[in-house]
Amino acid sequence: MTWLIAVDESGDLGSDSRFFSMAAIITKRVRHLDPVFKSIPLKKDEPKFHNSNEFEIKKVLTALAETDVAIVSITVDKHDYDSVYYDLRGNKLYKRVLYDLLELSLSSISGHDVIIFLDRSRFVSLEELQSMANDLSASHDCTLKKCEKHTSNQNKCIQIADYVVGSVNRYYENDDDRFAAILSKKISLARKN
Repeated sequence: MTWLIAVDESGDLGSDSRFFSMAAIITKRVRHLDPVFKSIPLKKDEPKFHNSNEFEIKKVLTALAETDVAIVSITVDKHDYDSVYYDLRGNKLYKRVLYDLLELSLSSISGHDVIIFLDRSRFVSLEELQSMANDLSASHDCTLKKCEKHTSNQNKCIQIADYVVGSVNRYYENDDDRFAAILSKKISLARKN
């Protein structure tokens, strides 16, 4: 059985926002996400959390909440002087949070084959991602079958991760739990630093 980990982020890596969030959806079979794929709105532009209305967001998240999926997230409060992430910005912050998120995600599926998809960004190279994923997979006795970066319009798993992390970040940045509450039973670990 090959598990899937799909990762996306929300918030900026500088000082324009207080919070930076990254989340992973974890499932043991991609086909479990089929009902969620069907709930993603059809749009002229790429469907994302930020350009979807409340009804569309709730439809995606409700479908996800009914599947066999786990969610792991890390949210960084960039104003928290005691945070392990304090003073990290840009690529350094992104890579550190990604490393920690993959560590948490892989520890939850130790001993299995895994595929990792990450939303394409300039903050980590494919080579850095693959090196990180190989090292962490080996430390958790996982066999890394595939590790790729995709633009979310090419990968529905990353689109789902975008809706998840958008909900998490909205909760912290705007004190708005309308969306994150839908996923509360699926979040196996949510860490705020």
